[in-house]
Parts: sequence; C-alpha cells; structure tokens
Amino acid sequence: MRIALAGTGRMGQAVEAVAAERGHDVVARFDSETPLLDARDDAALHGAEVVVDFSVPDVALDQIHRYCFWGVDAVIGTTGWTDEIDTVRGWVEEGQNGVLWAPNFSLGLALVSRALAGLLPLLDRLDEYDAAVHEVHHTGKLDSPSGTALRLAGELRDGLGRKSRIETETQHGAIDADALHVTSQRLGRVLGEHTVALDSDIDQIRIVHTAKSRRAFALGAVRAAEWVTGRQGLFTLDDMIEDSEG
Repeated sequence: MRIALAGTGRMGQAVEAVAAERGHDVVARFDSETPLLDARDDAALHGAEVVVDFSVPDVALDQIHRYCFWGVDAVIGTTGWTDEIDTVRGWVEEGQNGVLWAPNFSLGLALVSRALAGLLPLLDRLDEYDAAVHEVHHTGKLDSPSGTALRLAGELRDGLGRKSRIETETQHGAIDADALHVTSQRLGRVLGEHTVALDSDIDQIRIVHTAKSRRAFALGAVRAAEWVTGRQGLFTLDDMIEDSEG
C-alpha cells in the first residue's frame, strides 16, 4: 500500500516505521515546510492510496476537505475539528472516499470503550456509583481535555441517565449531581494516560489505560489505513473493530 503522511513529527515518524514493518511505502510527506494545502492537485500525493494525517488542528479541517475533493482515502488522528463532523460527512459523500477518524488510535483504548459499553447498562441501574474521567499528557499537548477523555466522558454521559452534561472546568464549589467531571493534567513527557473512575460509599473501580510508546497509536493508525482503503464513508475506529469481530 502507498501512504502519504500529513505531519512528519514524532507521530508521523512512528507511523512511517510501523508502515515499513508491515510492507507499505510512504511516497509523500507534508509538514510545515511542505504544506499539503500548497499542493495544486492530487499529483502531489505521488500515487498514494491513503493519507495518514497527524498534523495540527489549525489545518485539519481544510486538509480533510482537500482529501475529499481529491477522492483519496484518509486516516485522521488530528483533533480539534469534530464540531464540523456533519460538514465533513457531506464532503465524504461528495468525494465518495473513505475517511476514518479517531481521537486516539490505541487499540487498547478501543478495548476500554468496548468494556464500558458492556458495563454501562448495569452501572446505569446502580445509582450509588458516581463517575468521572481524568487524563494526563505531556506538556506539549495542544488540546485540553484530550479528545479521548471527552469521548470516554460522552460514552459515560450517554449511558448514565443521571448524567446530562460534561463539565471540564475546575470546580470551586460543589459540583452539580448531573455533571460528569473531566479533569486534565499536563506533566513532563507522559504520552497519555486515561482513567475512568467509578466511586461509591463502599468501593471504587478504576479503569486505567497507559500508553507506553507512540507505537501503540501508530500501529492502530496503520491498521486503520489498511482497513479504510477502498471503502466509502465516514468511519471511526469502532467500525473497524466491529468489522474485525464479524
């Protein structure tokens, strides 16, 4: 498979290394010195079948539009654009390409989400448990809370009738009972740690996922690229995992 990289930083380098291990070729690379948005047409992709995008939020939406306009499949790991998800869905329908996006490409975190899906129906009936999400990342991370933390919180909110909204701000007083609190910490070079905490008067359950290296995300992204190439539609990592289960 021929891959183009949008973003050649540490994640892009990790993706390139995993792609090579799996027998794929990176045929085009774009970054701040060679912006993808400066490309006049899809010839700049040098025949790439799929783009793997780990760039920056400021250009993510415009780059996704470009992939759809060119009709090239794409894997999007850049966050900060999903408020425009309906717009992107329209672009994908027009471009008839495949776009798979995820706030986090760790297959381990995808398993955490699957576990929560199984747990939430029972937890919704056990109203003595409160829920919260905490995430820790390195000091260079651009968004806070992380997209992954917000996604986990959204899954909890949607599955718990007693939670109606997500609260991401520091609380200087008592928090409303219907709010699901999401907290963030920035520390050193932590790649990513996400904790779902369930607390009652008698015990506490913590589901913790800790990324050990960028390879965890890179492997998920390359596998997503393998899966989405040749498909049409807007997908998430859950779609890929569900397909593999079938």
